[in-house]
This record gives sequence, C-alpha cells and structure tokens, in this order.
Amino acid sequence: MVDFLKELVNSEVWRLYEPYLISIVLGGLVGIEREYKKQKEGTPSFGGIRTFMLIALTGTISAHLASVYGSPLLYAVLAAVTALLVVAQFFERLPGLTSEIAAIVTFLVGVLCYRTEFQLASAIAVATLFLLSFKEQMHDFVKHLKLEDLFALLKFTAVTVIIYPLLPDISIGGVNPREVWTMVVVISTVDFVGYILTKLVGERGILITGLIGGIVSSTAVTATFSSLAKVNQRLMSEYGAGIVGASAIMFPRMALLASIVDVKFAKFLFVPALFAFALGIFFAYRLSSRDKKSRADVEVKNPYELSTAIKFGLLYAFVLFFSVNALKVLGDYGLYAVAAVSGLSDVDAITLSVSKLFSAGELSIVPGVIAILLAAAANTLFKWFLTFSMGGKELFKVVTPGFIALIAGEVMGIAILIMMG
Repeated sequence: MVDFLKELVNSEVWRLYEPYLISIVLGGLVGIEREYKKQKEGTPSFGGIRTFMLIALTGTISAHLASVYGSPLLYAVLAAVTALLVVAQFFERLPGLTSEIAAIVTFLVGVLCYRTEFQLASAIAVATLFLLSFKEQMHDFVKHLKLEDLFALLKFTAVTVIIYPLLPDISIGGVNPREVWTMVVVISTVDFVGYILTKLVGERGILITGLIGGIVSSTAVTATFSSLAKVNQRLMSEYGAGIVGASAIMFPRMALLASIVDVKFAKFLFVPALFAFALGIFFAYRLSSRDKKSRADVEVKNPYELSTAIKFGLLYAFVLFFSVNALKVLGDYGLYAVAAVSGLSDVDAITLSVSKLFSAGELSIVPGVIAILLAAAANTLFKWFLTFSMGGKELFKVVTPGFIALIAGEVMGIAILIMMG
C-alpha cells in the first residue's frame, strides 16, 4: 500500500491532478466558514461550501487554459466571475461585500494552485479563513481603539520609513546605527502584536489576561495586579497567578526575539526558557482559582509611541556597546555584569545584543545563554520585589513559590546545556 502511494505521488497523473485537488480543498475551507455563518446567523449571504469550491476550481482551470491559449483568457474569466458577483449583490441585495471579496480571493488561490504555489495559496486561504472567522473580535478590537493609538501607529510608521534610510550602515564602537533601528522596529512589532491581543481579550480571566499582557510587559502586569490584589484580597490567588503567568511568558518571548537574530542560538536558549516557562505556568495554574467569572484589565501603553521606540533604541545601543567592550576587556564575567544590571529594567535589549554577538562569532553558546538568563533572573527578582512593595506581604507569600520555580527552571536549563557541552 505504501509503495503504491509513493508511486502515485511521483506519477505524472498525480502531478496533473494535484493542483485541482488542493484547489478544491482550499476553496472548501473558505466555503465551510461561509456555510457555517449562513446557517448559524440565518441571514442571506453569497455562496457556501460548494460555491467556493467551484470558484477555486474555476481559477485553477482558467490558469490551465490560459497557459495554452494565452493570459487574456484568465483576465476574461476573472472579469466574468466579478460580474457575476456584482449581479448577485445587486439582485439579492446582500449585506456587505465580505463574501464577494472572499470569492475573488478564492479564485486567485485556485490560480496559484495551478502554478504550484501551494505554500502561498495555503497561507492566503488560511489568512482569509482567519479574517472571516474572527469578525466579532476584530470589530470589538476597533471599538476599543483610541484615537491616540492610531496616531501613535501612524507616527511611528512614518518616522521609521524616514529614519531608517538616513542612518549610517557602519559599525561605531561595535554598534551599527541602522541595525539598532532595525531591532527597534522588531521589538515594537512584537510588542504591538501583544498589545492587539490584550485589546482583543479585554476583561477576561485574570490568568489569561496576565499571560497575554505579559507579551507586552510583564512588569506592567505585575505592577497593575499587585495594586489590585491589595484592594481585592478575595482574589489574591488569582492576581498572583496572573503575575507569575506574565513573568513566565517572558521566557518564550526571549527565545522568539533571539530567533529573529540567530535561529541556532535561539534553539539553545529555548531549552532553559521552556523549563522556566513550564514550571511558572504550572504554579500559575495551581494558584488560579476555579472561579471563571473573575475579571481583570491591564493598562498597557501603545508600544508604537515614538518616544518609547527612541528610548529602547538608546538602551539597546548602550547595552550592545557595553556588552561588546565588557566581553573584550573582562571576558564572559564582564558580559554577565552588564546583563545583570541591564536586566533590572529590560531583558529585550540584552537578549538582542547577546544574540547579535553570537551571530557575529564573538561569543559562544553557553556564556551567551547564561548572560540572558542572568538578565531574566534580575528582572524576575525586581518583579518579585514589586509584589512586596505594591501588593504587600500576603501577595509576596502567594507568588514566592512561582518565582522560585521560574528561577529554578532557569538553573535546570543551564545545567542541561552545560552537561550537553
């Protein structure tokens, strides 16, 4: 049976029909969502599962025929499909144009399938499915947007386009200004994704809110929840769970940032990050009560503020400069000292700096991972102190096992890395 399938996949017959089969499947994915929406809401809308499968198939057939008879045929069929959609919209008086636009996208997905761009076609189909499925959440996100959020995004985008080409692409004391701004854009984008998720979640369970808010700033979550725990003693364990969860999410975030600079280094950082994250989440889950009605809201600032971006850029350049020179003068221990001090305020700058040093061949894996985890430990201790100063002794006692677990996870991960050599 296995041999038969191998022969089938490698045969000319399979290569002929493969684009059509994949096209039908991808069109069906979009069609299922449209069919589900139509049956669930009971409102008239264009097309269902069969219609979208046929539209994708039409795109594939059109591309096939266009390869034989010329590209104008493809344009003519696309125009005909668009005309049919306009007619359907006019006569049936359907609300909105979402399904009609999705139909045109599905047609083009079918064209991509014929051209064996299967990965791109699949990605577009899944993205379309995502956009169609999360209508309410996206509308809710826009509803909660503030005018300053939009202005911050526009200002940062405009200035990024202007500033980046003007920065010199040269090394000054081991720091490249253009690379520094690239990292500013990267970190702001990661923060913005977390900001969007936080907006989408809204006032949900405290633990979930803490986890998602931690993507933006685990320190902000710690400060907010510590103050709330002092006022709402009944939810002390819930707020403690949110704080530990936000601190735990910091570790996979560090691995993600490192992977943007150097994937190989990120793989080794992922080991201790996974240990710390797993232990932290375990204790956060244990702290979290079964009361699903508990609510919380975390105030996080829009990360696309220009002033915030410039501050991070200066911090990153500062940490990178001292990391490079401390490594040259004092060796690994100099780097550890820089990491411990910088980690008190921010772990992103040292994570990107160390990843850059490893990528440039100036640092080996184990000292690099230790430096980042030292920064994470310093940051964890600082948040631990925040729970005492802002939340009181009771909250401090509640979160202590979780913070100890986070640090223990780091130590376990480092020990495994050292044993691996």
